[in-house]
Amino acid sequence: MTNLNPIQPFEFPGIQEEIEVRANKLSGSSVLNINKMLSHNLIKSSKFAAKFLSAPLIFTDILSDSTNVLRDMTFLCDSVEFPGQSLSSVDYKISGRQKIKVPFSREVNEVNFTFYENDKIPLYLMFNSWIEEISPNNAQNMYFDDIVATIELTSFNDVEESGSNPLAHTIVKLIDVYPISVQSMPANWADEGFQKVNVSFFVSRFE
Repeated sequence: MTNLNPIQPFEFPGIQEEIEVRANKLSGSSVLNINKMLSHNLIKSSKFAAKFLSAPLIFTDILSDSTNVLRDMTFLCDSVEFPGQSLSSVDYKISGRQKIKVPFSREVNEVNFTFYENDKIPLYLMFNSWIEEISPNNAQNMYFDDIVATIELTSFNDVEESGSNPLAHTIVKLIDVYPISVQSMPANWADEGFQKVNVSFFVSRFE
């Protein structure tokens, strides 16, 4: 039930009549309870991990040459993107009624990863070789099922007590993924920062 709580009357300058203002308050509702909203633990975008669960043969061949065994495939990234999706639609109009949009197709957005280059796994070589293996020349391209991988993204709760074993908040599995572009990797004598490999991936679907 809605309660009408009267507030002290007030007057506008130049107006003789007294105006009484009443405020509506939702009884028993916590929607406007600011303290409850502020008590939620927010998720930091810097708490994440990116791990390859599967990869094509060219991927594993390069890693086996450098590490002797395909071990933990969790890579250190400067940034990743959890995928989004969108609906394609067409306008539908009935005379005398408001226009609506009718959806007919769903698409998963491309995602961009920025990997840190390291001295153990040659990421720049690995991703460029992956693309070259997909399309060796304009007249020859590999089958889709032979080029895709699976990537698992995890965001963690920002809980100090968890220490080195943080709790997973969201786990998203990117399925049937392959790189569609590897950006050039600049290098210069004046820059003392870490080298990064920027890769854009096609994603067929995610769970």
